[in-house]
This record gives sequence, structure tokens and C-alpha cells, in this order.
Amino acid sequence: MEYNGLKEVIIIYKIREKRVEKGWTQFELAEKSGVPQPTISQIESGNRRYPTHENIKKIAKALEINIEELTE
Repeated sequence: MEYNGLKEVIIIYKIREKRVEKGWTQFELAEKSGVPQPTISQIESGNRRYPTHENIKKIAKALEINIEELTE
């Protein structure tokens, strides 16, 4: 699955929003998700174009939310 355009912007915003709601740093999310912190930083800043579906799944699981919550 590929994310692009508006859906990508929504995913980026929601990842950061959910992480901050939990009071986690990017390092904590990286540790819990298995996604490297530099990748999380790039995703949140929009510097990493089209986050992979696999990374989005890992991040959603760590944040204890359904992947659909990030993509709607």
C-alpha cells in the first residue's frame, strides 16, 4: 500500500499527535515500535516521502491504535 498526497499529510500529523498525547519522545516511540528514531523524525517532519505501510503498521501498534485511525 502506498500513501501519498493529503493522506500522507494526515498520517504524519496523526503520528505526531498520538505520540505527543502519550507523552513519548521520538526515541520512546522508536523503541516501542522498532522503527528507527531517524525514520520517525523524517516521517514527522515530512522529509521522508511516502512512509512504508510496514512502518505505519509498527507505529500504529506501538501507539495502541488501529492503522485506520491514522489513515482516516
